[in-house]
Amino acid sequence: MKTWILAARPKTLIASVSPVLIGTVLASSFYPMIFFLTLHFALFIQIGTNLANDYYDFKKGADTSERKGPVRVTQQGLVSPKSVKIAYSLTFLFAALISLPLIYKGGSVFLFLMLISILFGLLYTAGPYPLAYLGLGEFFVLPFFGPVATLGTAYLQNTPLSFALFLAGLASGFLSCAILTINNLRDEQEDRKANKKTLIVRFGSRFGKFEYAICIFFAALIPFYLAQYNGFVLICLLPLSYSLLLLDNLFSDKPNYASLLPKTAQIFFLYTILFCLSYVL
Repeated sequence: MKTWILAARPKTLIASVSPVLIGTVLASSFYPMIFFLTLHFALFIQIGTNLANDYYDFKKGADTSERKGPVRVTQQGLVSPKSVKIAYSLTFLFAALISLPLIYKGGSVFLFLMLISILFGLLYTAGPYPLAYLGLGEFFVLPFFGPVATLGTAYLQNTPLSFALFLAGLASGFLSCAILTINNLRDEQEDRKANKKTLIVRFGSRFGKFEYAICIFFAALIPFYLAQYNGFVLICLLPLSYSLLLLDNLFSDKPNYASLLPKTAQIFFLYTILFCLSYVL
């Protein structure tokens, strides 16, 4: 069980939880079962993507003994590749099954979202042209772990779509991209050897550092716009202000990428909690 929890990468799961929580607190009504199903659908999509990533990065040679990040269970031999393949297949199946009531409530658009989420979750590292290996990872993460999840969550709670909802979700998307950027900066050399052409491999680590800074900057701008509806939302800036210390580390001569990833996830977690509290209390 400990190994499978490790494979799910729990430290990064805030990326799927955050937009669902934000969409829920911004909704004009609340249906507990819809919230429960939406949250678990999002979690299953991310966990399935993480497991598929673990499997295909090993198969494509991106995960080797030189890897600096957290343990990958396939590469470390903790779980057989076949077992990981079965695990991600079952996880995506659970996501599809749990989405059925959501499709019934939301209509055909949610059938499309379910199918495209699973497809992109697989194509992130699978297939002849995986998104992550083409440098397109951010273009999947930003919308699907941002506005798509937030707008979809609010819509299922009988809430009209709005620009404020879109922006609130965009903050989650940018912070998810910040986590992805740190991950890719850390793995730059291994990705280069495996021909995994992330944006950092294509344009260099300096580009990646500025990409991270831009993600944090835009995430910090969004509460200022939302403050016209709810001034308390500015409390979200407290954890984001801590990112200034992370930027100092990132732009130093010897950045500690191993510590930057969990600290960015912690900032994301605190941002989400404070955002939700500002609307609930």
